[in-house]
Amino acid sequence: MIAFLRGILVDTGTDCVYLDVNGVGFEVTVPPRVLNRVTCIGQEVFLYTYLQTLENEFRIYGFLDKDERQLFRTLLSIPGLGAKTCLGIVSSMTTEELYRAVLAQDEKSLTSVPGIGRKTAQRLIFELQNKWPKTDLIATTASESLRSSWTDTISALETLGFKSSELVPILSQLQAKNELGEAVEENVRKVLRLKGASAKS
Repeated sequence: MIAFLRGILVDTGTDCVYLDVNGVGFEVTVPPRVLNRVTCIGQEVFLYTYLQTLENEFRIYGFLDKDERQLFRTLLSIPGLGAKTCLGIVSSMTTEELYRAVLAQDEKSLTSVPGIGRKTAQRLIFELQNKWPKTDLIATTASESLRSSWTDTISALETLGFKSSELVPILSQLQAKNELGEAVEENVRKVLRLKGASAKS
């Protein structure tokens, strides 16, 4: 596998850059975010890469950091999601922003990405919730001071018969509004209040 490339920018295309790496030319497909950053012909460029093996060709994708590359790999593993769509997501949302959208089951944020319709957004939420363990999502989206509060709040509510899968989106919603604190009892009351309001509507 080609883990990264460091070379001189020779040219750019609509969705790719051309690099001279020690006299060898590489065509690297990149998200729009990379094209916006790599603009000066002759400059040195460093990209983390992913090599995709297709039936009739090899294709190299380039990213600014490891997180973008890992996100692309994860998205590409979702059935029916093509590389172009995956690149669009990577360019439009950071890993944390996508985590939050998945946690909150926020279809609106996902459909704001060009090429993502409602059905694709629903599939993304379903697939990524299975691929990303809830504990990893909490660790990524919550600050360190709130991680134990997340866990303790979920544990307290699970004793009342709730499932973590229905609690995480509500906690994420509270956190997005800066209404989630370190006091577990207060968090529990807020969740129950939201659950009650949802049941009445």
